[in-house]
This record gives sequence, C-alpha cells and structure tokens, in this order.
Amino acid sequence: MSDSHVDDVHDNVTSLSISPDGKEAAFGAIDGTLTLWHIDRRRRICAPVIAHESIINSVCYSADGRLVASASDDEKIGLWDAITGQSLWSTFTSHTDGILVVGFMTDSRTVVSLSRDRVVLVWKVATGEVEQQFRISLDARSLATLSNDGERLLAAHRSGITVWNTITMEPTVTIALDGPMVLCMALSQDTTKVAFGMADNSIHLWDLKNDEARSPHLEGGTGLPLYIAWSPDGRTISSVAQDGTLRVWSVESRTCMSQSHRTMGPITYSPGGSFIVCPGDDGFPDTWQVSQVSTDENVVLLFAHSAVEMSRDPSTFLLDLPAAAAPMHPTARVTESDAFWGTPGDIPAMSAQHVQPQSPPPRNMQSKVSEFFSGILRWLSARGKESGEMVTRCENPVAVAPGTHNGPAALNIASRHTSTESVVPGCSPCCRG
Repeated sequence: MSDSHVDDVHDNVTSLSISPDGKEAAFGAIDGTLTLWHIDRRRRICAPVIAHESIINSVCYSADGRLVASASDDEKIGLWDAITGQSLWSTFTSHTDGILVVGFMTDSRTVVSLSRDRVVLVWKVATGEVEQQFRISLDARSLATLSNDGERLLAAHRSGITVWNTITMEPTVTIALDGPMVLCMALSQDTTKVAFGMADNSIHLWDLKNDEARSPHLEGGTGLPLYIAWSPDGRTISSVAQDGTLRVWSVESRTCMSQSHRTMGPITYSPGGSFIVCPGDDGFPDTWQVSQVSTDENVVLLFAHSAVEMSRDPSTFLLDLPAAAAPMHPTARVTESDAFWGTPGDIPAMSAQHVQPQSPPPRNMQSKVSEFFSGILRWLSARGKESGEMVTRCENPVAVAPGTHNGPAALNIASRHTSTESVVPGCSPCCRG
C-alpha cells in the first residue's frame, strides 16, 4: 500500500493501540489514515500515512514495539515501522473480505487476523506465509477482539460469545446469551474474564474459569456502551458510552469511580495501567489518569486533587492537594513508571469528590494504616525534593481519616517537611488503635 503522507490529522479515529513501553500510540481512522504519536508530547512521530483505501478496523503494536499492523475493510493488512511509519513490505492480501481485527503473537513474528467471512489466518511476518487457518462463528455484527498475546479470539454470534484458541483452532468457552444485543466486549489480560456491554445500557462481567456471570452488572452507567477495556491488573474497567462519557469502574465494588472525561473514540490502558489513552476532539491523543490498586489490595491511589484510599476503609485516604485548586487538564503530559504507581510525570486526573467516605476500619488495621501513611508521606517528601514541578503542584498533602464511631472525622494537614512520625499518630483514632 502507498506510504504517501497526508497533510492534516483526521479526527475520526476508529482504532488505536499503545506501544509496549507506553510512550507511543497508533491511531487508525475511518478514511484509512494511520497516525503514530508520541503520547506525552502530543506530537506525531511522523507525518500521517495513507495506509488503506477504506476504514481501519484494527491496529496493533508488536510485543517488541518495532512494528505496527493495520487491518482494513479493503481486505488488506499493512505492516509499518513504528518509528518511521514506512511500509515494511507489500501488504498482506490473503483475506477475501474486510478484516476486522489483527494482532501479534508474543514472538512478534506471527500475526493473527480475522475477516468478515469468519476466516482466521495465522501467518508469518517475514514471509506472509499462512501457517494455519480456521473458521469461527460470527454474525452480521462482525464483533470480535483478540487477547494481547494473540492466543485467544473473542467473537460474538447469535447464541452469545465464544472464546477461541488461535493455536489449537478450537473454541474453549461459549457464553450463552439471550436478550439484548452485545455492542462491545473485551478480554482481560490474563484471559480469565470477559466484559461486555449490551443494548440495554448494561455492562456485564463473565468469569471464564467458572463459566459463570460475576453478577450483579456494573452500576451507574447510562447510554449505550460502545467501547470497553480492561486495566492490565484486571481491577478496573473503562467504557465509552454513546454520549461520549468515559467511565472507570471498580471490578470489586461494581461501581463507577469516575465519569468526568469525554471521548467519542476507542480507548486503551497504558501497559502499567496508570492512564487511559483515547482520541481527543482534535484527533490528537488525550490521556486520563485512573485509579490505581496496589498488588496487595489494601490501598487505592487516586491521582488528581486526589486521594490515597484504603480499600478496606474507603473513608481513610490521603489527599494530594495542589497549591491552586483549579483542576488540571487531563491531556497534559503523561509518562509512566513502575515506581509507586507511575509517579514520574504522572499528573492529577481524578477529583477527590469521587471518593465516598464510608465506615471506619477495624482496629486490627492499626499497624498497616500507620505504615502505609508513613510510606506515602516519605514518598511525597522525596518527590518534593526531587521535582520542582511536584513542589508547585502538591503544596498540601492532607491525611483524612475517620474518627471513632461516635466522633467526627479528623483532618490533618502535613507539610512535606514535617516528620512522618509526628503526622501519622495524629491522623485519626483508627491509626492509633
């Protein structure tokens, strides 16, 4: 396919993918244009490319981040250099119908693709040689998605949703559904759960291991769900409704944690899960910070005029308040780090008003709460010394915790230069036991 360049960015994004390091994104558009982006800079890596003659239904980065694959209704798959945007070789043309989805296996050398005629092809990047092919069940909606490693294919049909193993070419699980139409769906990164949105505005979760619904469905959604995505750790789900509302859901509580951002395009999580990438109104990439759940399930970190929240005690959290109370724009620069839930460059993006205080924790949480707050305050202090940006952004770390059942909640403001020993014991009776 031609790799000639177009002059301006087309904002009608139909598909997107994020690079394995979380720094770049690929956008596919309705007019066949492929655009590669630096996420944090909101700049193009190279000029947009006329990649296809029709809508791009799917784009995907290889596991090594060097290649981008694009699939279109023009029955072709393009392979592109992720840095230069140059076409690597003549397009893959073995499909005989519009291509719905494309993805790489973890070796970055094998590609899986599905077309509207229900044929799945598994082929080699270097030669384009088809290694195996099989046919799946698929209805007129042509709704399908691949797992991150390309080994599982999720396809909707009249009887429900079926998960296919692309290596054995066999179905593994079928979710039988009768009722409203499935409009969007996603497979969790560990391939153990499925989330799907239906025409009655509901979003449901299905446990593939036990082959049963994880009821009840997610609460708080309005409007038809058009896109859905799992966080890498499987603790949150994000969806985009027909009215453009982007919602972030807690899988554990089944409640909506945020619904203050809007986008009309597809969404994806960063590899570490600290932010969501979606197309903005101008066709450039927007980023939106999301709740972070620690690996031990004891804490949640909400960035942005935000709160560090104890999951076993949602009323105990640490607010990180900027000097200026004005909200920060969610499309400001974002980079991700594995250190403490993406601290370097991560920006506030969620309002503390979404944290709903509940009941205080049991007294046996004393040591864990104190240790946790001490660690948070030490981290804030270190960050304040290392980054002038942090100093201007977070003037007042605020520890908020409930009082006793009979007393009022306590609010304690801790300067970054105040020792944690003098702060934590007084943050609330629940921390002292």
